[in-house]
Amino acid sequence: MTAAASDSTEKTTTPITPTSWAVFTKPWRTLAPANLAQLVARMGFNAVEFPLRPGYQVDLEGLESSFSALVTILSDHGIQIASVAASLDSRVLATCAEHGIDLVRIMVPIGSDGFVATRDAIRRQLDALVPDAAEYGVKIGVQPHHDFYVADSSELAVLLEDYDPRIVVAIWDAAHDGLACKRPINSLELLWDRLAMVNFKNACQTPTNHRSEGAIGWDITFVEGTEGLCSWPEAAHYLRSRGYGGPVCLPAEYTDETNIEAKVSRDLAYLRALIGDGDAKVEVRA
Repeated sequence: MTAAASDSTEKTTTPITPTSWAVFTKPWRTLAPANLAQLVARMGFNAVEFPLRPGYQVDLEGLESSFSALVTILSDHGIQIASVAASLDSRVLATCAEHGIDLVRIMVPIGSDGFVATRDAIRRQLDALVPDAAEYGVKIGVQPHHDFYVADSSELAVLLEDYDPRIVVAIWDAAHDGLACKRPINSLELLWDRLAMVNFKNACQTPTNHRSEGAIGWDITFVEGTEGLCSWPEAAHYLRSRGYGGPVCLPAEYTDETNIEAKVSRDLAYLRALIGDGDAKVEVRA
């Protein structure tokens, strides 16, 4: 059943005000920074998550000056950077700290040795960087991702359980928990004590015949918020019930990449109504 299919509704709690409404700018890697800022503002956002990766608007070889120029252009258009998606190293942490950005997002691919070996390896990496993160005041945020990654909130909670929740934090993702058949009321509670950002995208699965052995395979399709496996209304209800006040990010990920601007704008309007409208209603699935 998709998020839009349930008939059962329940009044939500008091509206909340996120620190920022951010969009992940990955789909617009070729836009000049000023044009990117104008697009973000036009879609109704006041912040971005920026991909601090090769091939985007920041030259990583000249990281400090190039990033500073981007921050200035975005700020001139009323846009802040809520987080960056980047590889972890001290230079990235220091650059973020210099510009008041307190969250770096990563994902954790599972290595060929399996989950336990990957957990131990990423913990060694985190152990090495936590002192710098604490010194700079920048949080290391880990987001689950389906398939060959730390895939959902349950796995993420196991990975992070021993770390200071003020430094090593969790990013909840609607689509990937939906693909794992996790209910938001459970997965958000599991991560609540270290929850630093919430990602609202959505996905569904459709059967295919791609598997060579004859068994049915499943294709994953990233869709608009009303169409996927995760109930955005249920997630919004939980966030409101707990008084969430951190950043909300729309990753702008759709398998069909036509008219992304229109899709993101619709998803933002839908989510703002769920989170910020006192008369909004929430589906409660049996």
